[in-house]
Amino acid sequence: EYYWGEHIHLGYYNKEEMEAGYKKKNFIQAKYDFVDEMMKLGGIDQDVGKQVKVLDVGCGVGGTSRYLAKNLGPKAEVTGITLSPNQVARAQELAVEQDVPNAKFTVMNALEMDFPDNSFDIVWACESGEHMPDKKKYIEEMMRVLKPGGKFVMATWCQRDDRTVPFTEKDKRDLKFLYEEWTHPYFISIEA
Repeated sequence: EYYWGEHIHLGYYNKEEMEAGYKKKNFIQAKYDFVDEMMKLGGIDQDVGKQVKVLDVGCGVGGTSRYLAKNLGPKAEVTGITLSPNQVARAQELAVEQDVPNAKFTVMNALEMDFPDNSFDIVWACESGEHMPDKKKYIEEMMRVLKPGGKFVMATWCQRDDRTVPFTEKDKRDLKFLYEEWTHPYFISIEA
């Protein structure tokens, strides 16, 4: 939390902020802006005040789950899942401290969720996909628990398709760093 704040994901920087130098923007605010942008892109901002069930897959210490719960209002039920019991404990502590009773947290494997089919109106996944060893199963599980006609919002790290333009040596070094230093499984591209 010291470095990342309550959100263990990167931030959003608009064109002007990038041109001015992204390091001039507060890193923590950039994370909130990223969640706001995801809400807009996913049409979730239209669900404010409605009775919706939200699943946050890979919630970390629950910063985004609590933010969604606050923004969507007291009728919303937000459930965050993570593999880490320590993250769940901290997420629950912060929910109590911040008086967000409509955000709940549980230890659960995103690749083998305990929820019944069609359980959630919104499934949210912010930068958790890159940590999943089985990308196909990850998507299948989220689609399984999403209600028909529900909203799915996901942001994840990807790599470009290298079949047409092979990776340069720098590209390979950068990917190797992410795989080894940050212990990510492989990234995927939309094409391959």
